[in-house]
Amino acid sequence: MTQNDMHTRAMLVSLRISACSFRKYDRKVSQETATAHNTTLDAGRYNKHLLPGDAPAFKALMSHLANLRVMHYAQTLPWSDDGWRMLPVKNYAQYTDMVRKGFHSADSLLADFIADYPSYQASARTILNGMYSDADYPNDIASKYAWGVEYNPVPMGTDFRVSIASDEMAVIAARTEERVKQAFSDAQADAVRRLAECVSKIHERLAQPDAIFRDSLIGNARELCDVLTRLNLADDQNLEKLRRETELLAMAEPSTLRDNPDIRIETANRAQSILDAMTSTYGPSVFSQA
Repeated sequence: MTQNDMHTRAMLVSLRISACSFRKYDRKVSQETATAHNTTLDAGRYNKHLLPGDAPAFKALMSHLANLRVMHYAQTLPWSDDGWRMLPVKNYAQYTDMVRKGFHSADSLLADFIADYPSYQASARTILNGMYSDADYPNDIASKYAWGVEYNPVPMGTDFRVSIASDEMAVIAARTEERVKQAFSDAQADAVRRLAECVSKIHERLAQPDAIFRDSLIGNARELCDVLTRLNLADDQNLEKLRRETELLAMAEPSTLRDNPDIRIETANRAQSILDAMTSTYGPSVFSQA
């Protein structure tokens, strides 16, 4: 992959989600507990739940936001530890469609929560009793939640526009390009690791005749094989071949694998063949990292 390819095949994306957990540290109760047990405040903290346990609208919203983060990671590749991920251009349309639908659902779920919020607060007043405080409850719920996505180009060494010596600029540019090169290599390795981990799980469960497995074992493999068609940054033909073989492997229905021992063991053996091919192509280290 050339330097130009690295900057035209992908962009950087950051999913930003902020949400109120409705948990609050209660210093007064923590102090009372410490006093009752003859210890110090540093020994523990009491965090109270500000909403009742049966707050379905709140739980649905928080579950959706957590799932949105999971989907974001599934549709992108690693870049840095500060929230930015690498998004291949080939996956841009699918990713933006996922985000658009996810934000639309989040807006709807937030509206449901806001509508039920007064009743939740009323229930909490009874449940928390002496620990209840109006000051713990924000009036503008909508302001406590936000979601959005940002995009940036993959940096280039020539992006710097500062007045420093040319030799120093050359060093910075070279380091930037090396970082990008390493990031692309790591991202491609992540795609390989995902496939290795997926096939390993299939083999592990199916090779044991009595092992119980969920439908998601096969469903997750199908989803991964689909997204890997767009996450293969380097157009690695070896990875594509292994992906296709895994895709064929995942055509077996979970119910068939449970009911037919012969097909189950045949599928497990095919999974092992894929794992052997991955070891031959990428080395055994791919499994220690999977």
